[in-house]
Amino acid sequence: MAEWITESELCEWLRINRTTAWRWRKEGMPYIGNKGSIRYNKEQVEKWLEEKARKNK
Repeated sequence: MAEWITESELCEWLRINRTTAWRWRKEGMPYIGNKGSIRYNKEQVEKWLEEKARKNK
């Protein structure tokens, strides 16, 4: 089952700030919701980060 987390949980998990989370959303990081109730699927975020890291090599 998919694990959905809040923006606060995402920032704590990845040790990033909200500005970075916002920037990554603009770059294509998957999420659902809108301002005030954004949620992230941990599995999708991990895949997106892996792809981002591969492209930046």
